[in-house]
Amino acid sequence: MKIFRYIQSCFLLLSIGVLASCFDDKGNYEYDVIGEAVIKSIPGVTDQNNKFVCLENEKISLTPELEFLAGTTAADYEFIWYRYPQDPQGTSFHYEQGDTLAMTQNLEYQVVNTPRDYWLVYKVRNKKTGALTEQKFEFIISSVNGWIVLDEDAAGNGDLQIIRDADVVSGGDGRIVKNYFSANNKGEKMKNTRFMGLCGSESNLYVFSDNGGYIMNASTYEQRADMTYMDLFNPNVVLDRISPEAEYYDSKGGNTDIIINDRKVYKVSHKMMGESSFIEPGGDVSDFLLAPVIAPIRVSGNDNCAALFDVKNNRFMTVGTWGALSVPMSTGGAFNTGKIDPEFDFVYMNEGKDGETCLLMNKVVEDAEAEPYLFRANLVTETPVALDMYNLSGLEDVKNAEHYVFGIRGNFMFYATETKVYTWRYGNERSSDFLTVGAGERIVQMKLYVNPADNVFSGKIMFIATRKGNEGKVYKVVFNEMSGVLLNEPQVYEGLGIIKDMFFKE
Repeated sequence: MKIFRYIQSCFLLLSIGVLASCFDDKGNYEYDVIGEAVIKSIPGVTDQNNKFVCLENEKISLTPELEFLAGTTAADYEFIWYRYPQDPQGTSFHYEQGDTLAMTQNLEYQVVNTPRDYWLVYKVRNKKTGALTEQKFEFIISSVNGWIVLDEDAAGNGDLQIIRDADVVSGGDGRIVKNYFSANNKGEKMKNTRFMGLCGSESNLYVFSDNGGYIMNASTYEQRADMTYMDLFNPNVVLDRISPEAEYYDSKGGNTDIIINDRKVYKVSHKMMGESSFIEPGGDVSDFLLAPVIAPIRVSGNDNCAALFDVKNNRFMTVGTWGALSVPMSTGGAFNTGKIDPEFDFVYMNEGKDGETCLLMNKVVEDAEAEPYLFRANLVTETPVALDMYNLSGLEDVKNAEHYVFGIRGNFMFYATETKVYTWRYGNERSSDFLTVGAGERIVQMKLYVNPADNVFSGKIMFIATRKGNEGKVYKVVFNEMSGVLLNEPQVYEGLGIIKDMFFKE
């Protein structure tokens, strides 16, 4: 036992001596220090909550800010940008194979994939020690969607400009994607354009024109091969004249597509085994002439999906979820929805709060100035309700109004003259100033941002288009959804042409 303890003591002393000599003689030996780089930031990623959104066909560039170990340079490291899907596709639960986008310090990459959500991992590894630093972030390839502006130049060449506003499109950075129609159609421009539309079931994006329309793939913006405006209609439909005037697609209840052409209406009911092209609607309504407008009724589970107005008989008409027409006759209330006094002339119609329909008309009496009126009706169900009728004559400048928007989350209306926008809360004696556009500009359109999937901003943002010479602007204004009061200074998008229409596409 004594011999064993003696050996232990000798071994301990020897070990201490060896360690002491090592610390005393540092210069005689070479030591490897772990050479780990620090990823300080990736501009455009780390300052965006580790999320990077790019567009289809976009060329992207990312330049990380790195800090290397003292005495090392970029040449001492290797780099990799590795991407893999956030969610698997198909019926299996196995993730697909990832791919390497680049093995360079900075990323220069041309997006060739369709829209999808990925993870991207940036790796920096010391070649000598193998020490690894990583930065993982969301890499989203987004469809080129947003607030779409249809404009044209002085020669009448039309194109699509897409405003990527952060409040209306995920990953929006405020840029305007220019001339996106011609970019995807070999430089072709559109002619004699009127307005835009969308059919979700067929994934069609429409730009309607004097001669019919341009039918595009809603994802790629490429024109459908050999598809004309007349190809949207059933062969049995005979149009007296090609003149598209309004279009609306309802996806909530019946997947019904509705179009007004030359004051007549046609429908497609896409749901289940429905039609695939426009036909004349069913129902017991005949002998009518429509105003060129369709007012959506966006209430889940309702009997009707849209409202029309028959200017020949001064009455509302409704379109059911299967596309059938009817005339909603009210027996009480502020007015008769199916028979309005012939003294009134149609001015404008659109949706209001909670699915109601708002109609502006002028009361025309011989030898007297026309008086503007607002009619509000609930046409959601088969039995209509005439809610209210207001004489608007006392509102400031209302007789010079040219454009209108109704609140869908509050009881108010916007109206605009050539240069100024007012807001009015139903029943109040006075209206309030809302916005005055820049010197020399003329208001050419107002539209509300409506997106049922967006509980935050839907019905709280309005886009106002102006024209000055051959140049266009779009004012984006955020307002209180209950009162219509402006909440902040407008954001202005410039560098546009003569604006013909505006449209939200998600």
